[in-house]
Amino acid sequence: MKQSKTMELKKPVRVSLARQVLTAMESMIRSGKWKVGDRIPAEAELARAFSVSHNTIREALQSLIHMGMLEARPGTARM
Repeated sequence: MKQSKTMELKKPVRVSLARQVLTAMESMIRSGKWKVGDRIPAEAELARAFSVSHNTIREALQSLIHMGMLEARPGTARM
C-alpha cells in the first residue's frame, strides 16, 4: 500500500502590533541603522512613522529595554 503524504498545517499566528513594531525596531538596531549610543527617535515620531498609537510604541520600547537592547534614561531611550 502506498503511504500518503500528509501535509502538516500549522495554525496561523496573529502577531500584535506591538510585536510587529518591536521586530522592526530590533531589526534597525541589529542592522546598524540605529547605532549604539545614539538616541532613538522620539515616541511621537515613532508613532507617526509606524502609524500606531503611543501605547503600542511604549510597549515595544519596554520590551527592548527588558531585552537589554535599549537603555532607559530620563527623557530618552538609548542603545
